[in-house]
Amino acid sequence: MSDKRSTPSPVAAALARTPLFAAFSDETLRKLAARSTLRQFDRDEILFRAGDPPAYLHVLLGGSVQLSAATPGGREAVVELLRPVDVFLMAAALVSQPYLLSARTVEPSQILLIPLDRLLGELRTNPELSLALLGSMATQYRHLVREIKNLRLRTAAQRLAVYLLRLVENEGHDQGAHLPHDKKLLADRLGMTPESFSRAIAELRQHGVDVRGEDVRITDADELRQFCRLDQVLDTLEQDLQVLVPSTDGH
Repeated sequence: MSDKRSTPSPVAAALARTPLFAAFSDETLRKLAARSTLRQFDRDEILFRAGDPPAYLHVLLGGSVQLSAATPGGREAVVELLRPVDVFLMAAALVSQPYLLSARTVEPSQILLIPLDRLLGELRTNPELSLALLGSMATQYRHLVREIKNLRLRTAAQRLAVYLLRLVENEGHDQGAHLPHDKKLLADRLGMTPESFSRAIAELRQHGVDVRGEDVRITDADELRQFCRLDQVLDTLEQDLQVLVPSTDGH
């Protein structure tokens, strides 16, 4: 007997691969995918600018995206560098308010665009999806609080040390990794000037870090952790928080 189950569309399959949507039924994924678009963007493409009204929920599947803010005089500051898989600026989409940041691709990127009217329509009848998006927003909020504490409580060299530890732990092999962005962009993301970034690299050589060009090797992870004073509350990152609903069965 032949299998009559329909093969999911490429968009529905892409949704199923994302942590946020992976647990949902084929029917929910089909509804969200119905008018969604899987697009490939070139490097340095503007996705939207601060002040633009949201039309889509953006899901970064490949490449990287820079979120930035600018002064009226044109000075730009990088607020976040996103890597896959990430849903970004969800709050603006869910409340249909103008974006507070601009988004631009840093390299060729694949992004899933979910139409806002389709998403909001599904939220009205799907409480599980509502709770999942609420959990994702909670994760992003807690990440933002950690970033603020990191900026206020650590020196430039300590912030760079934390970044390099995470980079090597997440992507490195044999205590080494390759910087995913150029140093000027990383300096901006970490709240440094290029000059202070260079001084921070020089300082970290005394604490078990070897940076040569774009390649990083941590020679003494314990020394580096002690230098940046890793804190369990500040530095333990959560992934895919879920909203816990109290049981109504009396247990």
